Amino acid sequence: MQEARAEAEAILALNDEALAKMFFERTMRRNLARTVRHLDQLVEAGGEDRSLGEHALSKLGFVARE
Repeated sequence: MQEARAEAEAILALNDEALAKMFFERTMRRNLARTVRHLDQLVEAGGEDRSLGEHALSKLGFVARE
């Protein structure tokens, strides 16, 4: 219970902007594998989708699979 209390207190201490940033970062980390898989599908589709997928993967620090 102490850990849960500490987490609740930490969340309550954050301002709205910091909380939104933290939530986004944790959500993205949790969903990263799914996101990369979807971006790979764009790359495989070709055309404008390929370019979109490659740029997004690059921004995340990944190289598109051939």
